[in-house]
Amino acid sequence: MSLTIQFSTIVAMIAGGFYLGCAIDTFRRFDRYWKGQRILSFSLEICFWLLQTLILFYLLFLVNQGELRLYIFLSIFCGIAAYQSLFASIYKRLLERVIHVVIRFYRAIVRLVGLLVIRPILLVYRLLLTILLFLLGIVFFIIKQMSIIIFFPIRLIGKVISRLIPKNAQKYLVDLAGFYSKIEYNIIKRWKSIWHKGGSK
Repeated sequence: MSLTIQFSTIVAMIAGGFYLGCAIDTFRRFDRYWKGQRILSFSLEICFWLLQTLILFYLLFLVNQGELRLYIFLSIFCGIAAYQSLFASIYKRLLERVIHVVIRFYRAIVRLVGLLVIRPILLVYRLLLTILLFLLGIVFFIIKQMSIIIFFPIRLIGKVISRLIPKNAQKYLVDLAGFYSKIEYNIIKRWKSIWHKGGSK
């Protein structure tokens, strides 16, 4: 391996260590949201370190075809140490600022969608419901008026016939109607008792 490749490898691994420090702080910033869930936390931890290993190895492969040397690990640790001592606090403040901006942007998008999409849909739904109820009210009103017009002659004829029938016959008809209503009530009551017994079985 030539000196140029070795020097490029050291610089690339220092940059990789710097990146790794940023990635660790970013991951630790968000792991509070799943820290109470052990299985999820353990799975994400493994996936995170596997991903970082693959990224660093790919970087190493681009520089020196993936040859491992002791100074490569030392370069990574130097990059991490440089990040922690010089840029960690700056990066964490920048990360918080970015997260704050993203959250505000997300909330703005949600409000905009609610204002331009969801609210018009609700307004159209309420308008259609109001129109439907209004039309149903008109239909019921027309049916009521038509029933009044249709049954008015029948009621008038019934009143005339009831006046022509003798009082003794009227009393007999009332008693007969009461008798039939009692029979109907008993039949319904008996049927309900049979139905409940059959359902309980």
